Amino acid sequence: MNKKMKQLITMALTLGFTVSVTNQSALAYEAPKVLRIGLESVCKNKTTATLGGDELLIGTEKNGDFLEDGTISSKSGFTVVLCSGEYIAIDEEMNQGDASDLANNLSHLNFDAYATYLGDDEWTVYVGNSSVSEVESASRYSASKEKDFIGIRLDGNGDSALFPKDVNAVFMGTETEDTFVISGKNYRGMLTFAINGLVMTAVNIVGLEDYLYGVVPSEMPQSYEMEALKAQAIAARSYAMTMLNTHISLGYQLCDTTNCQVYKGYSGEAARTSQAVDLTAGEVACYNGKPIEAYFSASSGGYSENSENVWYNALPYLRAVPEIAEDGDNTWTVTLTLDDLDDLLSAKGANIGSAEDIVITKLSTGGRIQEMQIVGSKGVKTLTKEDIRTYFSAASCGSLPGKMFTINGKGGEIGVYSGSLSKTTSSKEASPAGSGSLAAAAAKSGIVAKTEGALSSINGKNITVFEGSDASASTVNTAQSSDYEVYSVNISTVKNDRFVIDGVGRGHGVGLSQKGAQAMAKLGYTYEEILKYYYTGITIEG
Repeated sequence: MNKKMKQLITMALTLGFTVSVTNQSALAYEAPKVLRIGLESVCKNKTTATLGGDELLIGTEKNGDFLEDGTISSKSGFTVVLCSGEYIAIDEEMNQGDASDLANNLSHLNFDAYATYLGDDEWTVYVGNSSVSEVESASRYSASKEKDFIGIRLDGNGDSALFPKDVNAVFMGTETEDTFVISGKNYRGMLTFAINGLVMTAVNIVGLEDYLYGVVPSEMPQSYEMEALKAQAIAARSYAMTMLNTHISLGYQLCDTTNCQVYKGYSGEAARTSQAVDLTAGEVACYNGKPIEAYFSASSGGYSENSENVWYNALPYLRAVPEIAEDGDNTWTVTLTLDDLDDLLSAKGANIGSAEDIVITKLSTGGRIQEMQIVGSKGVKTLTKEDIRTYFSAASCGSLPGKMFTINGKGGEIGVYSGSLSKTTSSKEASPAGSGSLAAAAAKSGIVAKTEGALSSINGKNITVFEGSDASASTVNTAQSSDYEVYSVNISTVKNDRFVIDGVGRGHGVGLSQKGAQAMAKLGYTYEEILKYYYTGITIEG
């Protein structure tokens, strides 16, 4: 079976429609065969778009099939233009050839005429800037007025066609692997346009596994260990399955940016990541039989995060766990002054007077800031959850890379491992379902936990808080517990009108750490063990 036939058979039209996968009866979920991906990075809320290639297939998608009803050719690519207004419609349905001939004849008579696709292999002609009587006289067909037309016009070099919005026309390319080209990038599957008001966004209708070919290398370097890539593939597949309503009001399910998952289509594919997708085809991370919201970030900094400390829902499988190690150097430094804070507060409209201090008020096990206050001469601005990172987006430094940091050396001790990694399987003693085996593996590999409580198998952990530049420590909480904790503190950080923020880790820290997954893969853990460590209590189904 060739690639195009496989795509045509497996395509399914849905904004939310899903179908069961093979041998699905034993599973408690349904997997979508196709997704609608808004290509926001190349065509979001635009009035025009540029398509490449010399031929496009025209049709509709119905019940998973592409129904081809015509073609359009061009020697120099195509332009898509959003159109609205009044047209005169020929009241006769015909095939594409007859519609094109009639449109050309009218064009030679100086009419603004276009072959117009109606779906179900039916075409007609629409004429702009004219009247019913003029069109009827010139064409010898009866005609009627379309007052509120909205749709797109596809222009080639010498050939054009109109597509009303309610027809839901789709296009397939004939480039490499039957891809289409938009803004110079190739994509598998089909192309359509979601029209919202007087703007349009390109939408790629693509099979789930083909979608993952373009996601995994966009989210994780193809040079990573294969077990890490396989873990990323399953995380991406699971995440996509739980986020299908993210942009449904806009006419698609997911977007191609970091707001969902980065997706670069066929142009972004890589051999090793495609292999990882194929080796895990259909496998999904589940909790109680249902796919999980498999969040991931670049680096946790040494301890991942509970979901409710970043967003609001406490999900049982998104629990904080200590890292064994993370690959590479994930540290960062940002410096702010009191003047920078004043500019930030002004940009944010925070009326708390002149900035005087940043006070850390809550810390969690591993050293992540959970609450802090910007103190002004007339009030206080309290930051929690993701605001701790993103509030600074209006400052010269931009959003902070992560929430695990100290300010002028004050805060929880950060950075929980040291030593070098070696690619070996001899360190793997048991499944990481129990953190004791992970601790043993880490110790054998020369990885040392620096922070109290960095390994959840250690009881009686303390959190060390640096109160001053001399690094003198005071114990905030000495409760005998192996659980993740959030501690109330009161730490002033101002020093010489400057705030030097030294951090480790990048991203929200919830779920899988990509740098941690790479380190675990180097230690010899399998993709299933990696996933079950970062996502508490899950199973791998499919």
